[in-house]
Amino acid sequence: MPGSILEIELCNFMTFDYLKCKPGPRLNLVIGPNGSGKSSLVCAIALGLCGEPKLLGRGTRIGLYVKREEEEGHVKITLRGDNKENHITIMRNIVAKKDVADTIQRFNIQVNNLTQSSYMVSKRLAQTLNVL
Repeated sequence: MPGSILEIELCNFMTFDYLKCKPGPRLNLVIGPNGSGKSSLVCAIALGLCGEPKLLGRGTRIGLYVKREEEEGHVKITLRGDNKENHITIMRNIVAKKDVADTIQRFNIQVNNLTQSSYMVSKRLAQTLNVL
């Protein structure tokens, strides 16, 4: 069926170091003991398909879904296209917010001021390339 999930790949996502699974074409059940990652898999599907973290009721920032002690991870979902031969792969890279916040602060980027933000990034890039 078009839009059905053919494959899910997780890296450094919540409880998983790495997981690759291929759901079957019909009903799939995820069963296991507490703490085995059932909810993590559901969260990965929701976030991988651009769901907002607040929808899941676990963490309000996507960076909180990166596995502890890791700086980044990803969710990769392959969907069936209009026919069996056509596949669509969606990959969502996730970075712990602290790293993003540190980078934004280091370059003095003001996200709420897009004119200033693009100017500062361009200026820093020019300085790095010794254009100015």
